[in-house]
Amino acid sequence: MQDTYWSSPQGTYDERRRMYHEFCAADNTGGRTGLFSQIGRLALGREPVNETAIREGIEYVYSQQDCNDFTLGALLRIVYGYRNSPLISPELIGEIETCLRKFKYWWDQPGRDRRCYHTENHQIIFHSDELLAGQLFREHTFEVSGKDGQFHVDHALHLIRRWFDFRERFGFSEWLSNCYFEEDLLALVNLYDFAEDADIRRRAQNMIDVILFEMALHTYRGVFGS
Repeated sequence: MQDTYWSSPQGTYDERRRMYHEFCAADNTGGRTGLFSQIGRLALGREPVNETAIREGIEYVYSQQDCNDFTLGALLRIVYGYRNSPLISPELIGEIETCLRKFKYWWDQPGRDRRCYHTENHQIIFHSDELLAGQLFREHTFEVSGKDGQFHVDHALHLIRRWFDFRERFGFSEWLSNCYFEEDLLALVNLYDFAEDADIRRRAQNMIDVILFEMALHTYRGVFGS
């Protein structure tokens, strides 16, 4: 689907939202990011969903390579939003849930890997991943940490609040970044949609507004080029 620039909004909000989902769903590739297109298909209620692409995402998470925290954010969105969808098999949902309980959510947990944790976008993605996984499995023991889901909820909430404190006090260290703003939005939208803590949802909403406002100020004819 062609990505077309409009100088003014076209159609209704719901129509524009559907066009965005159509644009995402048109990419049916696999690999680390291929499962994001399948979220577009699930949002549209469109068959068939490419379960192979989603399983490739699961395998990437197990690889312990850098940026697998991004992929896990997509898996969490599938579980929270579409676990009961007839478009995705219960077996695959079970595979995703197992993957969530086997993930290493921060650098102080056991195991060696080759991932970046400390940068601004990775911090909020890891912390949002941990919170949402902990909410799903409060009574379950997580394989890497040996702790239950409630431990992970408490651990993540502290770090998410600190991340919000720093952004609200100092702004972004990865400021006006076309590639890192989109990763921040992955985490923030997941928090806004799925966090049980009302204050976390409020602060996520505010930060989404800040990012989109900055992007609007620094975009010309559809190019975020500041």
